[in-house]
Amino acid sequence: MWLGIRDIVNEFRKEKLKLRPVTYLCGSYSFPPNVPYGYIWSPHLVPKPKDWGAEIDVVGFCFLDLASSYKPPELLVKWLEEGEKPIYFDFGSLPIPEPGKMTDIIVEALEITGQRGIINRGWGGLGNLAEPKDYVFLLENCPHDWLFKQCNAVVHHGGAGTTAAGLRAACPTTVVPFFGDQTFWGDRVYARGLGPAPIPVDNFSLEKLVDAIRFMLDPKVKERSIELARAMENEDGVNGAVKAFYKHFRQRLYDSDCESSQQLGLLSVKRCFGCS
Repeated sequence: MWLGIRDIVNEFRKEKLKLRPVTYLCGSYSFPPNVPYGYIWSPHLVPKPKDWGAEIDVVGFCFLDLASSYKPPELLVKWLEEGEKPIYFDFGSLPIPEPGKMTDIIVEALEITGQRGIINRGWGGLGNLAEPKDYVFLLENCPHDWLFKQCNAVVHHGGAGTTAAGLRAACPTTVVPFFGDQTFWGDRVYARGLGPAPIPVDNFSLEKLVDAIRFMLDPKVKERSIELARAMENEDGVNGAVKAFYKHFRQRLYDSDCESSQQLGLLSVKRCFGCS
């Protein structure tokens, strides 16, 4: 992770925090062990473990309000009005091994279960149909906070943001993980009874997808999804993250002030965060 994000971290340190860059060889392990962390997920989905100390906070998911300024295409609005709420399929920008085969599986699974579906084309070549289907809508990018409210359930790769948006909209969820933390989010969804066990992309099949759709259509799963969405309504991850930051910052500022007043009488923000 450090190799992938070090340039972003150092740019932020230099431009915003006015701190020196962290050397490429040191990485995150060069920081003291008591540096505060704030995890931006819902404690209703993943409660803070009891063995995590006071320097770690779980502050809630963070969301962008894109729905308020979004105007959906007329064709999409008309299609949504013509039938029951659809199931949404989206694997983002991830490279799909066999996009044609996956598309065929999705279309056939919808036909078998009698459901309508929206397929986000993404960057992986998904959604190339041999012939149009009236129960399938092919979509380009669309704000999740608007679209998911129009859907009955969602099937996606399990990115943290997409997972959060689906749960916030009370959508039963099937995660098809590709790599990284996606399996974790799929496991958490399954553990809470909000969707079936995750289907790794290499094991994606018609039988598994049909079973997953039927699982999500269970009224009890929908009830649990609504219950979690209501619990998340009062969360504000952005505000929680800011509060957590200042909670720890003020204490470290005070500790640093006491220490420096005894030595140099100076306050060093860099010392507060172990960056000097």
